[in-house]
Amino acid sequence: MNAGVLFGFLVYLALLAYIGWWANKYTKTEDQYFVGGRKVHVLAATLSDKASDFSGWLMLGYPGSAFKAGLGAFWAGIGCLFGTLADYVLIGPRLRIYAGKFRAITVPDYLEARLKDNTKLIRILSALIIIIFMTAYVAAQFTAGGKTFAEGFGVSVNTGILVTVIILTAYVITGGFFAVVWTDVVQALFMLLTLIIVPFLALAKIGGLDKATDIIASADPTKLHPFGGATGWAAIIFAIGYASWVVGYLGQPHIVTRYMSVEDPRKLRRPGIFISGIWTTIVLWGAFFAGFLGFALYQAGMLNVSDPERVIPAMAVELMPSWIAGFVIAGIISAVMSTADSQLLVASSAIARDFYHKVLGKEVGKKQMVNISRLVVFGVALVGLWFAISGPKVIYQMVATAWGGLAVGFGPILTLSLWWKRVTKEGGIVGMAYGLVSEVIFEAKIYGWAFTKDAPGIWGTIGGWFQDVPVFFINFFITLFIIIIVSLLTKPPEDVVKLHEELFRKVPIETGRKSITETRAKSQVENVAEFIIAKGLA
Repeated sequence: MNAGVLFGFLVYLALLAYIGWWANKYTKTEDQYFVGGRKVHVLAATLSDKASDFSGWLMLGYPGSAFKAGLGAFWAGIGCLFGTLADYVLIGPRLRIYAGKFRAITVPDYLEARLKDNTKLIRILSALIIIIFMTAYVAAQFTAGGKTFAEGFGVSVNTGILVTVIILTAYVITGGFFAVVWTDVVQALFMLLTLIIVPFLALAKIGGLDKATDIIASADPTKLHPFGGATGWAAIIFAIGYASWVVGYLGQPHIVTRYMSVEDPRKLRRPGIFISGIWTTIVLWGAFFAGFLGFALYQAGMLNVSDPERVIPAMAVELMPSWIAGFVIAGIISAVMSTADSQLLVASSAIARDFYHKVLGKEVGKKQMVNISRLVVFGVALVGLWFAISGPKVIYQMVATAWGGLAVGFGPILTLSLWWKRVTKEGGIVGMAYGLVSEVIFEAKIYGWAFTKDAPGIWGTIGGWFQDVPVFFINFFITLFIIIIVSLLTKPPEDVVKLHEELFRKVPIETGRKSITETRAKSQVENVAEFIIAKGLA
């Protein structure tokens, strides 16, 4: 084991330990444990949101995809960027306003209150979706951590998985949401620096972009084609297959929970979009070029890597002084932990709060609920550990499967409930039930994470039409359609419709203390949020 790499990583680990200790002082109630008391600054919430979003997929899965597919993998980056923007436009501000109105701590809290469901079915379905797919997502992060430790420290992947689980579970149990948010801020900065430095070092090593493209072209010319060499309909399918991540952003509980914690919903628009957009653009660029240039280094004999998804840690060890490589390894572990910690917290809230407390009606004190949640975090981590050790260990595929289940389960109903006053609890129940069952059947029994013509019977014919397109992309729109149809056939309570109209009605332009120009300079969402806060509606 390289002592320099170990030193850099231990410095990072000490920083995490300090944050966990500090955050524990501010984690005494259930509200503080799950959403930070709704007092998180927009800068921290935004960086935490993106760090939670991009996970080991950004540092390992996406570079590995660029290593294997070349220029065509850039479509995944485009999908992620536009998905990020869609979250801040379609979900963030309105969800924060509604969450404040209902005092909602979790996504199931919000959905149950918004749809006025007294059957508990929406909360039960939400908990099942979160438990099944979030546990699978956590397992993907553990696998990413295992691969990083294996490449950086020369241990086995399974040993690396175990170390990841121990570190991660310790600070989530200790500090809750505050620990998760502020470690995410540090981790977001680590990720940013890593994905700026590594591609430039790779360019210097290979001798420039022209030299790199020449090497790649001689090895496989299709890697320089934006559609992987495909044309016509096949090219469109190719682009959709990679860019399909865009719809998933609307239904990720570990991401949208950040919006519920922000102190002021107005800041989720311009400051939130600006911070998130800049950070996302830089890291996606860096992750793509790290994998793309890593393939050139590999072909030129300048880099030895046994697994495409381990290309960034391999480049760090090869191209940097060992102690700096230790910090890069820490940056990769940051990406893994920044997502897994949020997912553990969301999964624990689904079991401890949504199922144990709300569905079963177990009345416990606030401090006791925090302790129960910590025990649940430990239990979910053990299940995720088992899946990580026994699973396929292909991060891109593992993340796509879990991402898809959450996207279909929550994305359509979240979006419609925030923008359409006519959506009903019956539509939500039927749509979420279909999303859960269909994703499990299609991905576990029929296709896997993407459509394929090799599926049996008529499923193979359908799979051939959408070959290699992720199942969740098509299923998202089917679920959306089902919710709309069922909602049109049923009727929402009048008070629910009235509340929606009251919260999001057009706010007239002020001509008093503020000029018309000053007021119009704001977006309509900012004006609505300002009006709601002034009237004490949220």
